[in-house]
Amino acid sequence: MKIFHTNDKNLKELIKGSSSAFFVKIAGMLFTYLSMLFITRFFGAEAWGIYTLGFTVLSIAVVIPVFGFDNSIIRLLTELKQNNNKASIYKVLLKASSITIILSVVVILGINYYSGFITNSVLRQKGFEPYLLLVRIAVLPMAFLILISVVFQSYKRIIQFMLFKSALLSFMFLILLCVFYFLKIDAKIFEIYIYAILCTLVIASIALFFFSKSIKDGNSELSSKTYSFKEIIYLSFPMMLSSSFALLMGWTDILMLSYYKAPKDIGIYSSALKLASITLIALASVNSISSPKFAEFFSKKDFKGLKEVVQKSTKIMFITSAPILLIFILLPKTILGIFGPEFVSGYIVLILLCAGRFINSISGSVGHLMQMTDNQKTYQYVIIVAFIINLILNFLLIPKYGINGAALSSSIAMVFWNVTLVIIIKKRLGFWTFYIPFLVK
Repeated sequence: MKIFHTNDKNLKELIKGSSSAFFVKIAGMLFTYLSMLFITRFFGAEAWGIYTLGFTVLSIAVVIPVFGFDNSIIRLLTELKQNNNKASIYKVLLKASSITIILSVVVILGINYYSGFITNSVLRQKGFEPYLLLVRIAVLPMAFLILISVVFQSYKRIIQFMLFKSALLSFMFLILLCVFYFLKIDAKIFEIYIYAILCTLVIASIALFFFSKSIKDGNSELSSKTYSFKEIIYLSFPMMLSSSFALLMGWTDILMLSYYKAPKDIGIYSSALKLASITLIALASVNSISSPKFAEFFSKKDFKGLKEVVQKSTKIMFITSAPILLIFILLPKTILGIFGPEFVSGYIVLILLCAGRFINSISGSVGHLMQMTDNQKTYQYVIIVAFIINLILNFLLIPKYGINGAALSSSIAMVFWNVTLVIIIKKRLGFWTFYIPFLVK
């Protein structure tokens, strides 16, 4: 079956939306890697490792306040915006914001109470308490920044979504890094990142305010549908659990390395991980536009259209990510050497991580597809199992093989996760999401 047709509205929307996201994502990644280069060159692998650990703890802490809204809001608003009833949309967003505020307070109090245990027993990094204070300050602003970006995604405003999700934050961080360094202002690197979050949140809030004014209000009689707190929680909770374990699976390596290894090892591993993540630009770009379309087709019960969009999005992801994967696998030492001689030792890590991401690229947007088609609970179970696999393998391999063991653990878990979801989707939705060149047209 031919996947691409010249006069294909869905394909054009996918390409237009994902290409816009791709260029914004590229800009964001460029600012991220310039920041990484700046930190590693001027402060070294250890400073980069400590910053990475702080960033990891913040990323995990934010999962609970966000409560799966980064996926469920897309589902809810896709349905509500069809009749453009502002009142229903505002009510959903207000309820989601209320839940986020309450959970942020709970997380902040929990970190405050267990700060000593987290520092000394979990991370085993002395002197990390000041970073936990910064995490507490950043939890609520970061959660709201994620919610704002998702609102734009729900309306297929992909440039704004990618801008506020990552690109603008990366840009602000790089600018503030330069300002603090050259003006010789004393501040921790992670502290500067918190300032970048606050600045980005202010800009995103202003943009959301003006965007909300432009939304047309529809017929309220036709748009009486609303969602209670119970319905929102019921939909979002499985997505929150899935996001939690997916994030933990991604950052377990860093946490386990902090337990067994020094900050320098974390810095080297994190550099390879950041580079390998470049291959996910295509995945993130396509997901930014495909997720609302998955929800749209599923709400209409148009499974033929859903199948076509899924297969096309997978092909786009593979074509755009394969060249990057190939370069990284063939020239790992050269690429890592850009950050300094001490980072070259992570070349095996880069190869292993890229191998796992290759399977990810040919599998397609399996996670987002599951969550947009009422399969979020099944997705949750698969992610939990993958997390357990990653945790056990890290526990067994890191003490003996160090950062290479962490990379192998992560790749094995990622392969399990993707292949399992591909099989489940075939059984439940009736089609394969795989794209394999020369075998699948």
